[in-house]
Amino acid sequence: MPQDTQHDDPSVVQADMKTVTYSTKYVSTPAFEDVLDVIGSRGKFQKRLNIIYLCVGPCFTVMCALVYHLAMQTPDHWCHVPGRDQTNLSAAEWKTITIPSVNGTFDKCRMYNLTEMHNETNLSTTHCLHGWDYDDTWFSLTLPSQMNWVCDEAYVVNDAMFYIENIGVLLLLFNGYVGDTFGRRLQLLCCLAVMTVSRVVMVFTPSVLVLFILAGALVSGSYGPMLESAASVGMELTDIQNRLNLNWYMSVSTAVGMVATGLVGWVLRSWTYFNLFAALCCLTLLSFHRWFPESPRWLACRGREQEALLLLKRIASTNGSSVPPFTSRVLQNMKKSRGDRKGFFSIFSSFNLFKNVVILVIGRSVFLLSTYALVMSAGVLNVSPFVSLAAQGAAQLPALFVVYPCAQRFGRRWSAVASMLLTAFSSVLTMLLLTVGAPESALTVMAVVMQFCTSASGGIVSLQSIEVHPTCLRQITASVEYAASGLLLSLLPYIVFMGGSVDKRLPFAILSALNLLSGFFLSFLPETALQRLPDSLQDAAVFGKGHDYWSWKPSPTPVFTLKE
Repeated sequence: MPQDTQHDDPSVVQADMKTVTYSTKYVSTPAFEDVLDVIGSRGKFQKRLNIIYLCVGPCFTVMCALVYHLAMQTPDHWCHVPGRDQTNLSAAEWKTITIPSVNGTFDKCRMYNLTEMHNETNLSTTHCLHGWDYDDTWFSLTLPSQMNWVCDEAYVVNDAMFYIENIGVLLLLFNGYVGDTFGRRLQLLCCLAVMTVSRVVMVFTPSVLVLFILAGALVSGSYGPMLESAASVGMELTDIQNRLNLNWYMSVSTAVGMVATGLVGWVLRSWTYFNLFAALCCLTLLSFHRWFPESPRWLACRGREQEALLLLKRIASTNGSSVPPFTSRVLQNMKKSRGDRKGFFSIFSSFNLFKNVVILVIGRSVFLLSTYALVMSAGVLNVSPFVSLAAQGAAQLPALFVVYPCAQRFGRRWSAVASMLLTAFSSVLTMLLLTVGAPESALTVMAVVMQFCTSASGGIVSLQSIEVHPTCLRQITASVEYAASGLLLSLLPYIVFMGGSVDKRLPFAILSALNLLSGFFLSFLPETALQRLPDSLQDAAVFGKGHDYWSWKPSPTPVFTLKE
């Protein structure tokens, strides 16, 4: 990032036959944001891109991710005992005399030995001999109920989710490398195509566990990079003040996606149908690929300034303007980053960059773990998964209306920290409600409150990731964050299902501790509000240095105006 030098008077600098007059007492060379101010940073070109890929795209993408978690829900089940059709007993009465129970809770994996029905005072039990019956209150079919992944086979659900997330980690890193090496456009198109095909393949391969896991891993490794590539291009093509608005649109779209997933699951009820519906949504998004451009900022940083210039001219023409004369100078300056170290080892090029990556890894991982833990905890808390998911998505909307004005007024850093701390506090309250045996309605309300706080933190952390990392490394660093999140998410079924089976309070105790830790580390990120995006590794090495830790009011970067 060009360094500012202090000057006492308004300055005038010659730049490509035009005079650049700065409106502040600082002198700064023109940057890419200054080019956008001239060609239009909120014109027709950007509006078309933002509506499709930042307003609609996240909704479809998060739906494609969440239907998998709905599909892996295990409904209430008990042993199937044949013979009821030869009696006049109702299903509930037959269940009472054939399935053992303790304190009104029926055993899920044992049945009475029918050969001893004549001796009703001392019946022995045996394992399920004829399969299982499943409660169809919420689902007509899920993967565990279709494949009978229950009782002795219940480990298959946990293991499948574990391997899907861990294999997805490798694909995340690969997609991040593609985004910074071959471009954001190729990355987005590949991710959308993979997500579309994989959701269809999963429907037909649950009996071939290896293929099913590989298909699931493709989605796990693609939905994050898809969101990041769209967000990167959208925010690299807009002005400093509008970045917060675009991130707000994406966050709202994500919340709507959660609500839509709950509604789609409730209407379709079968995991095969809502998986195919998610694939159709991704295919629809892919059909608008011609409106998703390559990032001119990335092209310039890769030394392809002529391609970047042609694209900027195309944007200017669509917006009814023309590129300023100093554009070539700006692109030439950005071209200098072409000599920067490439690949994942670039993260270690400076302590400042490495520190920021580690902190954002923690922040994003805890956010995603908290979000999906709340989705999957519906089964542990015995609440409707559809109502819970839709309510949690709806809870994100007021959270976004609250946190984004705070992020604009007080900055990204303290807004994210406060959200994490509130999530930890609400987790503790949920533990207390479980301790006193609170009713289902109270637990649902607390799940909504937790989602409110978690959503507030997630939206800001995602924006910080884009604004802190340099253009030359933005997709790789984001993929590292998602990869680390994937490793943590692979433990999710063990935390929610196995931990919840030991003590329903345990998952919330873990979430509380993790959110407290994450909030502490996020306080050490640099403030990114009203700052120009860093482009090179040199920019990343000094970004945020010298800022006061206890500062809360963002300071804008110098602004210049053109005078003919």
